[in-house]
Amino acid sequence: MPLNLVARKSLRDNEEHLNKAHEEIKNALNGEEWIIEFDWDTIFDKIDEFAKKQLGEVFYKNLCPNISKCIVNACKDEITKESIINANSAKKIVLIVNEDPKNTVYWKYEFNGGQLNLLFKKGCCNLSDAANFQLYKVIPSEGSYTLATRLNLKKNQERYDVAFERIKAVTKRDWSFDQESMESVYPTAFETDSSREQFGDSFATVLENCAQNIEKRCKNDITLESFNEVTANARFSFRHCPKQTTGYWVWSFSNGDVIISFKSVCNISENANFDFVKVLPVPGVFSLAARLNLKESQEKFDTVFERIKQVTNVDWSYDQESLEQVYPKLEDRNKERLGEIFSDILKYAADNITKRCKNEITLESFIEATSNAKFVFRHNVKLNGYWVWSFENGDLVITFKSICNVSDNANFDFIKVLPVPGVFSLAARLSLKESQDMFNSAFERIKQVTKMDWSYDEQSLEQVYPTLEDRNKERIGEIFAEVLKYAADNIVKRCTKEEITLESFIETTSNAKIVFRHNAKLNGYWIWSFENGDLVITFKSICNVSDNASFDFISVLPSPGVLTLASRINLKENQEKIQESFEKIKQVLGSDWSYDESSIEQVYPKLEVHNKPRVGEVFADIICNISKNIVKRCSDELVREAFIECVSNAKIVFQFIEKQPTYWVWKFEGGNLIVSFKSICNISDNSNLDFETLL
Repeated sequence: MPLNLVARKSLRDNEEHLNKAHEEIKNALNGEEWIIEFDWDTIFDKIDEFAKKQLGEVFYKNLCPNISKCIVNACKDEITKESIINANSAKKIVLIVNEDPKNTVYWKYEFNGGQLNLLFKKGCCNLSDAANFQLYKVIPSEGSYTLATRLNLKKNQERYDVAFERIKAVTKRDWSFDQESMESVYPTAFETDSSREQFGDSFATVLENCAQNIEKRCKNDITLESFNEVTANARFSFRHCPKQTTGYWVWSFSNGDVIISFKSVCNISENANFDFVKVLPVPGVFSLAARLNLKESQEKFDTVFERIKQVTNVDWSYDQESLEQVYPKLEDRNKERLGEIFSDILKYAADNITKRCKNEITLESFIEATSNAKFVFRHNVKLNGYWVWSFENGDLVITFKSICNVSDNANFDFIKVLPVPGVFSLAARLSLKESQDMFNSAFERIKQVTKMDWSYDEQSLEQVYPTLEDRNKERIGEIFAEVLKYAADNIVKRCTKEEITLESFIETTSNAKIVFRHNAKLNGYWIWSFENGDLVITFKSICNVSDNASFDFISVLPSPGVLTLASRINLKENQEKIQESFEKIKQVLGSDWSYDESSIEQVYPKLEVHNKPRVGEVFADIICNISKNIVKRCSDELVREAFIECVSNAKIVFQFIEKQPTYWVWKFEGGNLIVSFKSICNISDNSNLDFETLL
């Protein structure tokens, strides 16, 4: 239906504004002519009465300048202009009434079928909205990005350039984004219009944080070298990983790119702090973090080795290959602290070496056992204890169960395992040296009694050493010095009491040497014997050492003649008692009496074992009973005269006759009183025996 006269007249009167808008749009589009198209047959019936009466004023005079303004503003950006031209192949802007009941916007543009439509509500209000509409948001764009995204990328280009320049200043190479990877994360990580409009902002911030991180960590030459080596493409590539669990942003290195994976566009600043050193691939066994930590700890290593050198006068080092072998066994948290941990280990080791090598013997043995002056590290999960030292092929080997109780290395008693020439361990040798004063003191005490310089037989000590328990091996000096101290107590006590003991002791120990022996089947813990001029001390086990102060060595001390020393001493000790008995006989008979010593020696072997050490006591009792009998019976003068006549030698001779009828028998032969016995029993029989019948 044709427009009424009022409407047509209004349009005619305001047509200049339409033409002006067309011209402005043409100028903005570099000469391309567009038209603003009004389908009045459709529009007129749908607008309100006010607009119908002022159709030209509303649409030509007031609306068209706003339309041209929107196009002109949008075309200020070349990308937007190009996109607008490409999107509006129909080269017209078509006014359409928006009849969508859900619509709340007065004016909005949209591209449809190659033309630009301007949809409006019937009321024709807020005409300025047509000028202020952000056209770039609805302009179709070629490729993956919306025009809004492309514009945001362009807006941030300077930030990208500055950030890439910062990275170039460090790496000496031109850097870029992997555009394909950015396009791949765009649909899933930037799903909302607002996030897409900030796509360029987001990645500019990511890149700035990356630059900060690279600047910070690549100050170290090793890191920079490794970083350049694994980023040959000098390119950042992005991956969207919504299920990522290790943080919002994670770096990795693959095929010459820096791969940045993210869970969501959140906490972008993590890229400034992500420790990519831990994941930076490097040649060899150690991670870059481990290599850096070793380098950072080098001064500590040098200090440790210098301390050990001051003690040993040798330049020390650690075996790099052994460190590489134990490295895979370490927990991840310890791998990146490799240098710190092992420099601490060697610091404690140096403390230990400095402390224990103050002893000259230890130092000499340590230097001899570590001819390579090198620490070797080993891992053994079944180790008994956290840290164990050993010495192998000229190296000091430190074996560990786990990185725990590192300070144990300051206290490990390596003296116990330090190889030394000969039988004794170093600990044993040190114990012997430390106890030398005790040995000397014991020998000096024995010398004061025997007037001889004493020593112990070192070879015999070496022979018994393997039989000792481990805890006693390292105390060997202390133990055997104590043994000799008790032995000296014993010798001094017994040899000063009886001169005969001292004489026999000196005679049987002509070598003035103590020999040690071990016998697990020994009857008793400690037994002394005398062999080939030596004092032999045999032990069952290192127990009851003080027994050596009480052992009655007199009972085993060889002496000249038939009688043992114990028997000789016992005879001597009972000599006074014997003389008392003879004195009683003398008082009756008037002559000095004695016993035949050779007869004692002849009967001695026949005595029971328990009576041999008591030989003096036994025969003193026998003679006492004999004297009682003689005194008693010789009180009769006739008996006395007959008795004196029969015993002209005034001597008692003893005989052993096993088969005689009674225990004791007297007879008179060759001027002697013969007293025979078959056993030391019923000694008192001698006081009652009727010898008168024999006279």
